[in-house]
Amino acid sequence: MAGLEHRQIRYAVESELQIVDVWELPKSERTAAATSDRYWFIYVHGGAWRDPRCLTDTAVPAINRLLAEDSPYMSRRRIAGFASIGYRLSPHPEFPQDPKTTPLEKLRAAKHPDHIDDVRTGLAALAREGLSAAGSPADYIAHDRYIVYGHSCGAFLAFQLWMGNLGDKTLPCVVGLEGIYDLRGLVERGGNPAHGGGPRTGFASALEAIAEGAFGRDRGLWDTASPGQYDFSTLAKATKPRLALVAYSDEDELVDGGEMDTMEKTLQQGVAKSNGQLRYVGLRDLHGRHDEVHEDGREVARVLTEAVRQLDRLS
Repeated sequence: MAGLEHRQIRYAVESELQIVDVWELPKSERTAAATSDRYWFIYVHGGAWRDPRCLTDTAVPAINRLLAEDSPYMSRRRIAGFASIGYRLSPHPEFPQDPKTTPLEKLRAAKHPDHIDDVRTGLAALAREGLSAAGSPADYIAHDRYIVYGHSCGAFLAFQLWMGNLGDKTLPCVVGLEGIYDLRGLVERGGNPAHGGGPRTGFASALEAIAEGAFGRDRGLWDTASPGQYDFSTLAKATKPRLALVAYSDEDELVDGGEMDTMEKTLQQGVAKSNGQLRYVGLRDLHGRHDEVHEDGREVARVLTEAVRQLDRLS
């Protein structure tokens, strides 16, 4: 892949999905974070917390777009490397498993907070990787030169990294694309009527099954877990403002625009109360259906380029 070196970090042993895929520049191109304007880009995949077809390799299309010789996006010299964090999945009705015969490491039986616990553990493992090596993931994470970005439920998980007592308050930038942010709102609206959704529709029932499959039936727990219901003004002080960027395509047939509305309002309230500690950018000009955004990679590459541009303005 465009001259990158690939390897895998296994951060736990309960599941074969508890891995971090890492794509690094050749050693000759690596530079120490302390004197660099590069970033590590760390991805959290989507798939509704349950889809075994949507895993860490869904980061690859955007990586290829960014590193193409004719790339219209950020220069290669702004890139230190890429990582994609895998996590345990919840059961999927279209891919049933028999718990009695399925090996434990292959069993998809996760429930909240398993997913976010895994993402936190994977990020922590990455933060230890090559701790003393210039240009390593740990080097860049230690110097706050990294961006965590997620698609769909991956955006939900990425923003959860900022939440609660276990939240990584120093994480400098979170990017969400076609994100789920508010479970209760998502289920109550039932999806976009233009795509067969709406309250009390079959689509609404499918969304409810997704939420209950990953989080259970307690709506109060849904609210507590949802980034769209969080007070982001509680982020601790840092040496420079953190950046939250959310992006959405009106062509999305699975996640309705109400999720973007909710997260924008939440982040705007957080910015207003954060005393300059949080900055927010919203993009509503993406093109493509829900999965097309990550499968094609162009829009992900464009959004990450914009995130770097915005971070440059904060430096």
